[in-house]
Amino acid sequence: MKTVDAKITIDVWSDFVCPWCWIAKKRFEKALDKFEHSGSVVVNHYSYRIGRNMRPLPFPEALIQKLGSSANADMMMKQVSNAGLSEGLVYNFESMLFGDTSKAHALTIAAREMGLGEQMAERLFFASTTEGRSIFDKEELVQLAKEVGVNEQKARSILDDDSKRDIVDREESKAHSIGVRGVPFFLINKKFAISGAQPTEQFLNALNRSWKENQITETTNSEQICDESGCKI
Repeated sequence: MKTVDAKITIDVWSDFVCPWCWIAKKRFEKALDKFEHSGSVVVNHYSYRIGRNMRPLPFPEALIQKLGSSANADMMMKQVSNAGLSEGLVYNFESMLFGDTSKAHALTIAAREMGLGEQMAERLFFASTTEGRSIFDKEELVQLAKEVGVNEQKARSILDDDSKRDIVDREESKAHSIGVRGVPFFLINKKFAISGAQPTEQFLNALNRSWKENQITETTNSEQICDESGCKI
Protein backbone atom coordinates (compact mmCIF):
# COMPACT_ATOMS: atom_id res chain seq x y z
CA MET A 1 0.00 0.00 0.00
CA LYS A 2 1.28 3.42 -0.89
CA THR A 3 1.88 5.53 2.21
CA VAL A 4 0.05 8.84 2.34
CA ASP A 5 2.09 11.98 2.79
CA ALA A 6 2.68 12.70 6.48
CA LYS A 7 1.14 16.15 6.13
CA ILE A 8 -2.65 16.31 6.21
CA THR A 9 -4.30 19.42 4.81
CA ILE A 10 -7.89 20.19 5.71
CA ASP A 11 -9.89 22.88 3.91
CA VAL A 12 -12.96 24.08 5.83
CA TRP A 13 -15.80 26.25 4.53
CA SER A 14 -18.30 27.72 7.00
CA ASP A 15 -20.47 30.72 7.81
CA PHE A 16 -21.07 32.51 11.08
CA VAL A 17 -24.86 32.44 10.65
CA CYS A 18 -24.95 28.75 9.75
CA PRO A 19 -26.29 27.13 12.94
CA TRP A 20 -24.61 23.78 12.23
CA CYS A 21 -21.18 25.30 11.55
CA TRP A 22 -20.25 26.13 15.16
CA ILE A 23 -21.27 22.64 16.26
CA ALA A 24 -19.20 21.08 13.48
CA LYS A 25 -16.25 23.25 14.44
CA LYS A 26 -16.32 21.99 18.02
CA ARG A 27 -16.71 18.35 16.98
CA PHE A 28 -13.85 18.62 14.53
CA GLU A 29 -11.63 20.26 17.16
CA LYS A 30 -12.36 17.41 19.58
CA ALA A 31 -11.39 14.91 16.90
CA LEU A 32 -8.18 16.79 16.19
CA ASP A 33 -7.30 16.77 19.89
CA LYS A 34 -7.67 12.99 19.88
CA PHE A 35 -5.76 12.46 16.63
CA GLU A 36 -2.34 10.98 17.24
CA HIS A 37 -0.73 12.95 14.40
CA SER A 38 -2.42 16.31 15.01
CA GLY A 39 0.93 18.08 14.77
CA SER A 40 1.04 17.16 11.09
CA VAL A 41 -2.37 18.66 10.29
CA VAL A 42 -2.74 22.01 8.53
CA VAL A 43 -6.24 23.53 8.65
CA ASN A 44 -7.27 26.21 6.15
CA HIS A 45 -10.50 28.11 6.85
CA TYR A 46 -12.53 29.64 4.02
CA SER A 47 -15.56 31.89 3.71
CA TYR A 48 -19.00 30.80 2.53
CA ARG A 49 -22.09 32.99 2.82
CA ILE A 50 -25.48 31.30 3.07
CA GLY A 51 -27.27 34.67 3.31
CA ARG A 52 -25.64 36.33 0.32
CA ASN A 53 -27.09 39.79 -0.41
CA MET A 54 -29.63 39.48 2.41
CA ARG A 55 -30.20 42.35 4.78
CA PRO A 56 -29.96 41.39 8.48
CA LEU A 57 -33.21 40.12 9.95
CA PRO A 58 -34.23 38.07 13.01
CA PHE A 59 -33.05 34.49 12.70
CA PRO A 60 -36.47 32.84 13.30
CA GLU A 61 -37.99 35.03 10.59
CA ALA A 62 -35.24 34.05 8.16
CA LEU A 63 -35.78 30.37 8.93
CA ILE A 64 -39.50 30.63 8.27
CA GLN A 65 -38.77 32.26 4.91
CA LYS A 66 -36.27 29.55 3.97
CA LEU A 67 -38.05 26.50 5.41
CA GLY A 68 -41.58 27.49 4.50
CA SER A 69 -43.33 27.31 7.87
CA SER A 70 -43.06 28.11 11.56
CA ALA A 71 -43.29 24.40 12.36
CA ASN A 72 -40.26 23.56 10.25
CA ALA A 73 -38.34 26.49 11.70
CA ASP A 74 -39.19 25.46 15.26
CA MET A 75 -38.16 21.88 14.56
CA MET A 76 -34.81 22.94 13.18
CA MET A 77 -34.10 25.33 16.06
CA LYS A 78 -34.90 22.59 18.57
CA GLN A 79 -32.57 20.14 16.81
CA VAL A 80 -29.75 22.66 16.67
CA SER A 81 -30.25 23.76 20.29
CA ASN A 82 -30.06 20.16 21.53
CA ALA A 83 -27.00 19.40 19.42
CA GLY A 84 -25.37 22.62 20.58
CA LEU A 85 -25.96 21.86 24.25
CA SER A 86 -24.25 18.50 23.77
CA GLU A 87 -21.14 20.46 22.74
CA GLY A 88 -21.50 23.09 25.47
CA LEU A 89 -22.89 25.74 23.09
CA VAL A 90 -25.89 27.97 23.77
CA TYR A 91 -28.11 29.00 20.85
CA ASN A 92 -30.30 32.01 21.64
CA PHE A 93 -32.29 32.10 18.43
CA GLU A 94 -34.59 34.87 19.66
CA SER A 95 -31.70 37.35 19.63
CA MET A 96 -29.77 35.95 16.66
CA LEU A 97 -29.68 37.72 13.31
CA PHE A 98 -29.32 36.28 9.81
CA GLY A 99 -27.91 37.97 6.71
CA ASP A 100 -24.92 38.57 4.45
CA THR A 101 -21.75 38.04 6.51
CA SER A 102 -19.30 39.63 4.07
CA LYS A 103 -17.93 42.07 6.66
CA ALA A 104 -17.46 39.40 9.31
CA HIS A 105 -15.63 37.13 6.86
CA ALA A 106 -13.45 40.00 5.64
CA LEU A 107 -12.49 40.79 9.23
CA THR A 108 -11.67 37.13 9.89
CA ILE A 109 -9.49 36.89 6.79
CA ALA A 110 -7.46 39.85 7.99
CA ALA A 111 -7.28 38.39 11.51
CA ARG A 112 -5.86 35.17 10.06
CA GLU A 113 -3.06 37.18 8.50
CA MET A 114 -2.27 38.51 11.98
CA GLY A 115 -2.34 35.07 13.58
CA LEU A 116 -5.70 35.78 15.23
CA GLY A 117 -8.01 33.93 12.88
CA GLU A 118 -9.14 31.27 15.33
CA GLN A 119 -9.79 33.82 18.07
CA MET A 120 -11.75 36.05 15.69
CA ALA A 121 -13.87 33.22 14.32
CA GLU A 122 -14.73 31.89 17.76
CA ARG A 123 -15.58 35.38 19.00
CA LEU A 124 -17.93 35.96 16.07
CA PHE A 125 -19.73 32.65 16.57
CA PHE A 126 -20.20 33.31 20.29
CA ALA A 127 -21.22 36.94 19.82
CA SER A 128 -23.80 36.14 17.16
CA THR A 129 -25.18 32.88 18.54
CA THR A 130 -25.10 33.25 22.30
CA GLU A 131 -24.80 36.97 23.06
CA GLY A 132 -27.14 38.26 20.38
CA ARG A 133 -24.66 40.86 19.15
CA SER A 134 -24.88 42.00 15.54
CA ILE A 135 -22.02 40.83 13.32
CA PHE A 136 -23.44 43.03 10.55
CA ASP A 137 -22.85 46.35 12.31
CA LYS A 138 -19.49 48.00 11.68
CA GLU A 139 -19.08 49.41 15.19
CA GLU A 140 -19.95 46.08 16.78
CA LEU A 141 -17.44 44.30 14.53
CA VAL A 142 -14.74 46.82 15.46
CA GLN A 143 -15.42 46.17 19.14
CA LEU A 144 -15.31 42.40 18.66
CA ALA A 145 -12.03 42.71 16.78
CA LYS A 146 -10.55 44.76 19.62
CA GLU A 147 -11.60 42.06 22.09
CA VAL A 148 -9.36 39.52 20.33
CA GLY A 149 -6.39 41.84 19.96
CA VAL A 150 -6.92 43.60 16.61
CA ASN A 151 -6.06 47.29 16.70
CA GLU A 152 -9.15 49.50 16.36
CA GLN A 153 -7.75 51.56 13.50
CA LYS A 154 -6.69 48.40 11.70
CA ALA A 155 -10.16 46.88 12.14
CA ARG A 156 -11.81 49.99 10.70
CA SER A 157 -9.50 50.03 7.71
CA ILE A 158 -10.21 46.34 7.04
CA LEU A 159 -13.95 46.90 7.08
CA ASP A 160 -13.58 49.83 4.68
CA ASP A 161 -11.29 47.89 2.31
CA ASP A 162 -13.02 45.98 -0.48
CA SER A 163 -9.96 43.85 -1.16
CA LYS A 164 -10.78 41.48 1.70
CA ARG A 165 -14.33 41.13 0.44
CA ASP A 166 -12.89 40.18 -2.95
CA ILE A 167 -11.10 37.34 -1.15
CA VAL A 168 -14.44 36.24 0.30
CA ASP A 169 -15.79 35.98 -3.25
CA ARG A 170 -12.76 33.98 -4.39
CA GLU A 171 -13.03 31.57 -1.47
CA GLU A 172 -16.67 30.95 -2.29
CA SER A 173 -15.84 30.46 -5.96
CA LYS A 174 -13.25 27.87 -4.98
CA ALA A 175 -15.91 26.01 -3.01
CA HIS A 176 -18.37 26.09 -5.91
CA SER A 177 -15.69 24.85 -8.31
CA ILE A 178 -15.34 21.60 -6.34
CA GLY A 179 -19.06 21.13 -5.91
CA VAL A 180 -19.66 22.57 -2.44
CA ARG A 181 -23.29 23.66 -2.12
CA GLY A 182 -23.65 24.00 1.64
CA VAL A 183 -21.71 24.34 4.86
CA PRO A 184 -20.08 23.18 7.05
CA PHE A 185 -17.85 21.38 4.56
CA PHE A 186 -14.49 19.74 5.28
CA LEU A 187 -12.12 18.54 2.56
CA ILE A 188 -9.22 16.38 3.74
CA ASN A 189 -6.16 16.12 1.46
CA LYS A 190 -8.39 17.36 -1.37
CA LYS A 191 -10.10 13.98 -1.67
CA PHE A 192 -11.97 12.99 1.50
CA ALA A 193 -15.05 15.16 1.97
CA ILE A 194 -17.25 15.49 5.05
CA SER A 195 -20.42 17.53 4.81
CA GLY A 196 -22.45 18.55 7.83
CA ALA A 197 -22.00 18.54 11.60
CA GLN A 198 -20.91 14.93 11.81
CA PRO A 199 -20.09 13.20 15.12
CA THR A 200 -16.58 13.63 16.52
CA GLU A 201 -15.88 9.96 15.86
CA GLN A 202 -16.53 10.39 12.16
CA PHE A 203 -14.07 13.27 11.94
CA LEU A 204 -11.51 11.19 13.83
CA ASN A 205 -12.05 8.20 11.57
CA ALA A 206 -11.57 10.43 8.54
CA LEU A 207 -8.29 11.74 9.94
CA ASN A 208 -7.03 8.23 10.67
CA ARG A 209 -8.03 6.94 7.26
CA SER A 210 -6.42 9.91 5.53
CA TRP A 211 -3.23 9.19 7.43
CA LYS A 212 -3.13 5.58 6.30
CA GLU A 213 -4.69 5.66 2.88
CA ASN A 214 -4.45 7.49 -0.39
CA GLN A 215 -7.81 6.92 -2.02
CA ILE A 216 -10.81 9.03 -2.92
CA THR A 217 -13.62 8.61 -0.42
CA GLU A 218 -16.58 10.86 0.22
CA THR A 219 -18.92 10.97 3.20
CA THR A 220 -21.97 13.18 2.77
CA ASN A 221 -24.98 13.70 4.97
CA SER A 222 -28.05 15.36 3.49
CA GLU A 223 -28.89 16.67 6.95
CA GLN A 224 -27.25 19.20 9.24
CA ILE A 225 -26.00 21.57 6.53
CA CYS A 226 -27.06 25.03 5.44
CA ASP A 227 -27.02 26.53 1.97
CA GLU A 228 -28.54 29.61 0.35
CA SER A 229 -31.95 27.92 0.14
CA GLY A 230 -32.09 27.04 3.82
CA CYS A 231 -30.98 24.58 6.50
CA LYS A 232 -31.73 20.87 6.36
CA ILE A 233 -33.72 19.33 9.20
